[in-house]
Amino acid sequence: MKTISADEIKYRVKDLGADLCGIAPIERFADAPSGFHPTDIVKECKSVIVIAARFPKSTLSVSSPAAYTFVRNRLVDKMDAITFQVSSDLENLGGCAVPIPSSDPYDYWEDGRRHGQGILSLKHAAVRAGLGQMGKNTLLVNNQFGNMIWLGAVLVDEELEPDQLTTYQACSPECRICLDACPANAMDGITVEQRKCRSISGRYTEGGGFVYACNLCRKLCPHREGI
Repeated sequence: MKTISADEIKYRVKDLGADLCGIAPIERFADAPSGFHPTDIVKECKSVIVIAARFPKSTLSVSSPAAYTFVRNRLVDKMDAITFQVSSDLENLGGCAVPIPSSDPYDYWEDGRRHGQGILSLKHAAVRAGLGQMGKNTLLVNNQFGNMIWLGAVLVDEELEPDQLTTYQACSPECRICLDACPANAMDGITVEQRKCRSISGRYTEGGGFVYACNLCRKLCPHREGI
């Protein structure tokens, strides 16, 4: 691939509308689960570019879940469009660059547990790219935007200058606000039981539309808007 710097990639990413961009070297994924390692997707992967866009916080202040759902879906489209364009730009320079879907489809689904996983955990990739830390609500928490962000990623076959890992703490040890507020009791501070979460987090309206009906773990977090 024609030589391109990490700074040039970040400039391009932000020019396309992202708010954050971090880069993780492949060595930081040594503990990734088998089948969900970047090299399981792209054998020659050497770096993971992770991008994030701000989730407008005003959507948490309305009574109807329609606005939150609309913004969430538009962010999926936005991040997929950015990673698609970045991967296309990098491929035009002669490299291999593969965009990772920011939401569906799942590459793994266990029906009994209603448990799904994408081909790469974007939240864990973001931690490894220096964009934040995982909160007890299993959402990524960034010092600037809190948990109000949406993620995307591109896998590349070039060694790019990595970002430093963050050192701040996402949650205080004694905080249990999100855990105690969860109507489904789906979280233990480390993981989320998707079967329980899915039972209340999404529903179909009488008109047939699907909405994300619960976002308390995001909304009630003291660090939802930054640390």
